[in-house]
Amino acid sequence: MTQLENQPSYGGINFSGFGNQKGDFLLNTEADIKFTVLVEIKKPTSSLLATTRVGKKVRYRNGAWLLGSDLLGGVSQLQTNCKTWQTSSRAVQNADILNSENIHTVSPKGILVIGKVSEFGDNREQIETFESFRRGISNPEIITFDELYERARFIVEHKQNKIEDHQSYLEPEDVPF
Repeated sequence: MTQLENQPSYGGINFSGFGNQKGDFLLNTEADIKFTVLVEIKKPTSSLLATTRVGKKVRYRNGAWLLGSDLLGGVSQLQTNCKTWQTSSRAVQNADILNSENIHTVSPKGILVIGKVSEFGDNREQIETFESFRRGISNPEIITFDELYERARFIVEHKQNKIEDHQSYLEPEDVPF
């Protein structure tokens, strides 16, 4: 993906100038035809589950835990921003820029980066509560900082392996002519 704008304005301004919806990043996918993606980044310390003032997780019912306000707020914020951007991207001032780069907005994808799954430790109910919620939402995609780190590490390690594999093909002693 490529960054289109840092701290983008998605619109939502009424006639009095109130209500501007801002986000963290507006990106686009990379291919012959590109699509916009909205990214919102919360803190790595944001709790995925609700906590009391003393930091204890809040159980809602047996087997179910109450989700954190930053998680729920971030999802709601991105859903609203995606809806607003769907309309605002078609405004002449935005459409001209996007069309010139062959970038389209069709039910824009949202990505929320928040918290760490490591906060659950080995508590199976907490893990299942979070994962069930995350799987049940089609937009935004929710990824935690520790998962994002592991994805990046995997890509870097495998890219290095591919570079080394390709270098062995380029060694002069291996060329058959």
